[in-house]
Amino acid sequence: MPPAHARILIAEDEAAVAQQVINRFTVLGHEVRWAKAVREVRAELPAFEPDVLILDATLDTDGLELFQAIRFAPEHPRAGVVILTAAGDVGARERAQQLGAAAVMMKPVRHDELVEIVEDLLTYI
Repeated sequence: MPPAHARILIAEDEAAVAQQVINRFTVLGHEVRWAKAVREVRAELPAFEPDVLILDATLDTDGLELFQAIRFAPEHPRAGVVILTAAGDVGARERAQQLGAAAVMMKPVRHDELVEIVEDLLTYI
């Protein structure tokens, strides 16, 4: 069973996408923060200590480079990283899987599926 209260960091440069994710997880009782750029994610990871990071693969420079940089770092979220890719971006999807993403989802985000994935990841912390 996932914890009733988890910390989730959404790293997304599209405000509409981020706001929908924030709303969905906040209603479920989770604490959610939003980072719009790689430098903000780097600052939030050690300060906020999220349980899960939902990361846009194309975040302002290259979200996958950020993921590669943190995947073995102490600030890596305990439950893992969910990568969001553009529909049809098979290369990003494959790279995210090779780097060890906990899950990879294509945009547009299906929020029920995202909630299910995140809650499943949270059961392991």
